[in-house]
Amino acid sequence: MLRDVEMLIDFIGERGLQTKSRQGNLPAAVLPGLNARLARPIEVRLKRPLLRDYPNIAGIFVLLRVMDFARGEGKSLRIDPERLALWRSFNATEKYFALLEAWLFHADEAVLGGEDRRRDNQFTANLRFLLSLKISRWMEFQEYCHASDYYGAVSTWNTHLQIMFGLIEVQVRSLFGRKGEGGGWLMEKARRTIWGEAVGRVIGEVLQDSGDAPMGFYRPPENADFGCLLPAFQPYFPEWQRIYALPKQGSQPGVYIFKASMNDRRAEGVVWRRLAVPDHVSLDELADAVLQAFKFTDTLHLYAFRFRDRLGKNQAWFHPEDEEGPYASEIEVGATGLPEKGVMKFRFDYGNSWKFELRLERIDAPLKEMRHPVLMDVFGKAPKQYPEWD
Repeated sequence: MLRDVEMLIDFIGERGLQTKSRQGNLPAAVLPGLNARLARPIEVRLKRPLLRDYPNIAGIFVLLRVMDFARGEGKSLRIDPERLALWRSFNATEKYFALLEAWLFHADEAVLGGEDRRRDNQFTANLRFLLSLKISRWMEFQEYCHASDYYGAVSTWNTHLQIMFGLIEVQVRSLFGRKGEGGGWLMEKARRTIWGEAVGRVIGEVLQDSGDAPMGFYRPPENADFGCLLPAFQPYFPEWQRIYALPKQGSQPGVYIFKASMNDRRAEGVVWRRLAVPDHVSLDELADAVLQAFKFTDTLHLYAFRFRDRLGKNQAWFHPEDEEGPYASEIEVGATGLPEKGVMKFRFDYGNSWKFELRLERIDAPLKEMRHPVLMDVFGKAPKQYPEWD
């Protein structure tokens, strides 16, 4: 696994790699060559395979993104030199457990784009799948087991990561369907390795000690992060001394220029507003500014902001009076980690379901005298919040 990780790091490099993907993913043209260079290349018989169709590459790429190694900057990818220097200072055991903890506590389907239709969070699905397997016999899975956790397995890239970590062994399903058509990688059978048995037991004990494993529903310990597993594994691996850590991301100062578009069928034609927002403004204040810009008068409804942060991970922030947080009043715009050209989806009033998209066009220099959001430009006529019926 470490060999494959190093190969992908070197391939992307500090100088960067051009990509056309909105998610900043690896370009499709390089995937066959990368696949051939991996320790376990796979066969893919699809006409236009994308990153998701090469789960052996996608899994590693997800880890590099959430570890802040591979950074998407506009239409390019590059390896952060400070992260690389830290990585190079680790021994092989420290690298392995850094990757394992990144997978368990930070990996996110959103990095690859698209919607995740699974019911459980990734930690729960991954650990439940691992602990459900046996060492003594193979467990068989349905053809569509990777599409949803209803079928008992996990996504293909998660499955490949478990293979690469040495936790499981799999038998691959034939690439040809009933009509002889080609297809992508699918698992048919799986079983746990002895190492997978050991890792599963240790993690299970960590969860039981923290009281976070009720009735087999596994969730990560509170504030789980890099180093969480160190006390449990270090007695067996004393060479694990250093802990990988993400850089602390404070608030990025500046004036955030958002183009807020009404993404709603009730809008006639293109309707948008441009807002200048100081970094210290909370998302709750931003919500009010957007609603005022579109002349909504009744703002006493619940709402939610959803977006992908600089690591490609999903973030969701809710109205201060919602049942569950985190709450929009507790985070400033400058601390969201939203990259330039990134988009926040803003849904207001769950009953009427007004939908907006806020694209961060750029971040200008901070202005000390600027205290509140400012409406800069108006385009199109917004529909009335409550139409007058005859």
